[in-house]
Amino acid sequence: MVDNKRKAIAYSLPPHHLRTDQAMTDIAVPTTGTAFPDLDLIDARGESHPVSSVIAGRAAVVFFMRSHTCPVCHSHIRQLERLADRGRLAGAAAIVVTPGGASEAGAVARRTSLRVFASGEQHSSIGLGKFLFLQHSGTFVLDPTGGVISARTSALPTSSFSSREVQAALA
Repeated sequence: MVDNKRKAIAYSLPPHHLRTDQAMTDIAVPTTGTAFPDLDLIDARGESHPVSSVIAGRAAVVFFMRSHTCPVCHSHIRQLERLADRGRLAGAAAIVVTPGGASEAGAVARRTSLRVFASGEQHSSIGLGKFLFLQHSGTFVLDPTGGVISARTSALPTSSFSSREVQAALA
């Protein structure tokens, strides 16, 4: 009974305090002022690229999808694409990351002009795992060194992206 109560409390905390249901250890969601982890991302050809080489010394907006088929996530991608096309990202790179591998990255890449990668199983390593059966998604704005300028994560995909926040962080 105590374990279930502890799990319920852990799941009700804000995203940066979320815990896994396996080990109940803290998951560190990158927050403003911290360095974003140099994850190895997988492109549609199956080649691995560290985040640092993908952003290549530029500011970046990195959107982590809930799944490669999430319609709300695809709506966020279209918003991000419009911001990029209209020059509202202040020269920052726009990067999309989906859970899965090369096939998932390819499926998303066919629907957008933005750079798309897959995270393999690394969504959970930055606090975007599955909690209560919900895959978390999020948006991180990074400075040219990979420092987090802005972070927004959510279990609900409708709350994982804000074009206003992205533009404010890049202003």
